[in-house]
Amino acid sequence: MNIAHIETQSYIYGPGCRFVIWVQGCSLHCKGCWNAEMWHFEAKKTYSVADLLAEIMLYQSDIEGITLLGGEPLDQYEEVLSLVKCAREKGFSVMLFTGYEMAEMETNFHSEILKYIDILISGRYELAKRTTKHQWIGSTNQAISFLSSRYQDYVLSNHNYVEITLEDSGQVTYLGFPNMELR
Repeated sequence: MNIAHIETQSYIYGPGCRFVIWVQGCSLHCKGCWNAEMWHFEAKKTYSVADLLAEIMLYQSDIEGITLLGGEPLDQYEEVLSLVKCAREKGFSVMLFTGYEMAEMETNFHSEILKYIDILISGRYELAKRTTKHQWIGSTNQAISFLSSRYQDYVLSNHNYVEITLEDSGQVTYLGFPNMELR
């Protein structure tokens, strides 16, 4: 898998503490995309599915599940499908962000992956509909679908969630959708 970034523990990309994987490469190129630096498909960090799963397992006692976003996870469909199948077999929940609409996924080769996803965030980012006031979505046209019963009682809390990490080196990392002035 071609990976742009990994956060081993995050609380803003799904329920509970999650292992978050940003894939590298996106064929959709939504105007105004927050992660445009992840569009190109040149190798950034490459992992086999087995190696990535082994890294996830290092945190198994600390995390509830995995979250995939990007870039566009479905542009690496076979690898992502394999990873989410393995993650579910290990008891992790799976959350996936994609620019594809649910109907697009159901009518093409992406439909099998839906069996292994607990929460799906779907729909292309639309700059004119940008929001920082809704949990998990970047534009109001995007949909949040609970595909399994695992989170049937989860209550969305529409706020702007941001994680700020200060490294020992002094480097500051922002995750989420901070105000543009912070970026």
